[in-house]
Order: sequence, then structure tokens, then C-alpha cells
Amino acid sequence: MPLDGWVTFVALGDSMTAGFMSPVGYSGPRYYPYTVVLEALMRASLSRGCGFNVVVVNKGVNGDSTDGMLERFDRSVAREEPDYVILWAGINDLYAGASPEHLTGNIAELTERTRLMGAAPIVCAVTPVEGSPHFNERIRTLNALIREHCEAEELPYVDLYTATANPEQRLDPRYSDDGVHLSQEGYKVVAHTIYHEAVKEILEKLAAQDS
Repeated sequence: MPLDGWVTFVALGDSMTAGFMSPVGYSGPRYYPYTVVLEALMRASLSRGCGFNVVVVNKGVNGDSTDGMLERFDRSVAREEPDYVILWAGINDLYAGASPEHLTGNIAELTERTRLMGAAPIVCAVTPVEGSPHFNERIRTLNALIREHCEAEELPYVDLYTATANPEQRLDPRYSDDGVHLSQEGYKVVAHTIYHEAVKEILEKLAAQDS
């Protein structure tokens, strides 16, 4: 990959990637994409005079499922010709009754399509919800399967569940206004976690190649 231009990250996901925030008790902006914070962190880390810059393209769609992401992959992701794809998906599928095994298969196909177009996947865990312990168990089952897939394929896995959970393994209310979607503070945690658990090392390797 040439380091004399732009390194492109595409963030593929649902309303969480889009940055949707609940309007409950809040009169400010309805969206706060984690990608804006992540891109700022990335650019701040680049040494002055390095031969490349970075951009994060947000491809989050409210209400989307992993089936939907597979259907729109070519037009939403491939056309951007990304170097890296950040995949954060699955909670809408679980709400619709899909099995963790079905979701893991879809996520595996998304990571394979990413590799086939010459990009590298970064896979994120699904974040917890504040309510049902049973639903959070299903999320943890899915995340365990996603982690196994990432380990087998040697892909970066970002543990957003642990980053946003309280000691009871539910979504920390500090990071959400409706118990599912995140608040500004929650999306900031997501951005910092993705940066420190995956992206920082990528940028350091690119900078070393550039030196």
C-alpha cells in the first residue's frame, strides 16, 4: 500500500455506527458518530511530515442488519476502495430473533469480502443493553463466537462490550440515555477503545514503513 496519500477506513454498521442518540430528555444533536472522534485521534497521532493522512468514512445505517450489510457491501464499502473496514454489527439481528451462529456466519462473510477486495477487517463486539439479563447473555454468546472467528483468522477484535458494561455486565447508564443506543460519552468510549485496541498499532506499523 503506498504511503504517499490517504489511508481509508470505512466504518460499516447500524445506528450505533451512524451515531444515533435517543431524544429522551435531550434537546441537542441526534447524532454523534464515533468515527469523528476516531478520525481526530488518528490524525493527532500522526507525526508531522509523514507521507500519508487518514480518513474514516461512516457507512452506518439506522436499523440495519448483517443481512442488509451483506446486500449493500459493494455499493457502501467496496466503492470507497478502503484499506481497512471497521465492522460493528449484530444487535438488530438479535432483536429480530436471529441466532448468534447465523450472525457469526454473516460476519465471517463480511470479513472475507473485505479481504477479497484487498482491505483488512477490524471486528467489534456488540455492546450490552441496560435491560434484560437474558438478552445480554445472547450478546455475550455472539461476542464469544465473533472472538473465536477473529482468533482463528488472526483478525483484530475490539471488546466494546467490556468497555461499556458496568459491574453487573449491563450497559453502563453513564454511556446511554435509552439503555441501548449510546450517548456522546458512550461513543467517545467506543472511539477510544477502537483506537487503542486496534488502530493505534496499525498506524504505528504504517509510520514505520513510511520512515
